[in-house]
Amino acid sequence: MVVVVVGPWRQRYSEHLLRSLKGPLPADDPELLHYLRQEVLEPPSGEPYKPGTDLLRIQVPSVAFYSDSVEGLFGDERGGFFVEAGALDGESMSNTLWLERERGWTGLLVEADHAAFLALRDKRRRAWAANVCLAPTPYPARAAFRTSSQPTSIGFITDIKHRAMNSLVEFADEKAVSRSWFTMVQCVPLESLLLAVGAARVHLLVLDVEGAERAILSHLDLRRFDVQVVFLEWKKMEEVEAVKEDMSRRGYVLEARRTEDFVFVKKDSKYEGRLKRRRLR
Repeated sequence: MVVVVVGPWRQRYSEHLLRSLKGPLPADDPELLHYLRQEVLEPPSGEPYKPGTDLLRIQVPSVAFYSDSVEGLFGDERGGFFVEAGALDGESMSNTLWLERERGWTGLLVEADHAAFLALRDKRRRAWAANVCLAPTPYPARAAFRTSSQPTSIGFITDIKHRAMNSLVEFADEKAVSRSWFTMVQCVPLESLLLAVGAARVHLLVLDVEGAERAILSHLDLRRFDVQVVFLEWKKMEEVEAVKEDMSRRGYVLEARRTEDFVFVKKDSKYEGRLKRRRLR
């Protein structure tokens, strides 16, 4: 005999539990997007810029490489949209500030480190900002975040350099974990953030998230979002060919490289070949 129970049993359980039983929230869940707009995303500032506290005034080679790539790819192009994940304080080692200030671009700045995010907010950037990490999964989740600096302040050159190497514990170097601080952070799919701000086209995507780049990209639907150029850092040299194959399968060609720094452009886009032609002049 089979007994079927119907009716008021559901009332004994919270809506949270019943919803959780269905599995993780999809990246495009309407309530999630509403939450991001209301509670997470900070809109572009309309106040005057507050620059002048760049903690790395002397450019490191990686920054010089990407700065040259930005100018070579985008030149005088105005009004584009960028995403910079691992935005730090919004000024030090920024790959997007020049586009914003000199070319009128806007975009989305993502920084998981809270102290760095407070410094970013103080810069009054003309871009959306979110104090979260990009999820290496297709759904939002909490995750352990490794920070090489004490998570209470920001202000020294060595501190900003260390914070540039912060990462999710899942992707952290084993040797670094033993001398780190940890905190729990909220991770959100890049797709969710783009939907929340209404950005279907991204001219420049900068991923400097210390090992989670491939996982983040694998969950971004490139049929839904038109991403033209990707700046990608990858430190594991033994995996470089796999990274290039991943990007090729997704429709990108390697436009330029400097050791662990990569510039990929969308195949057959107007950006393909620009840096190579520039070097031949």
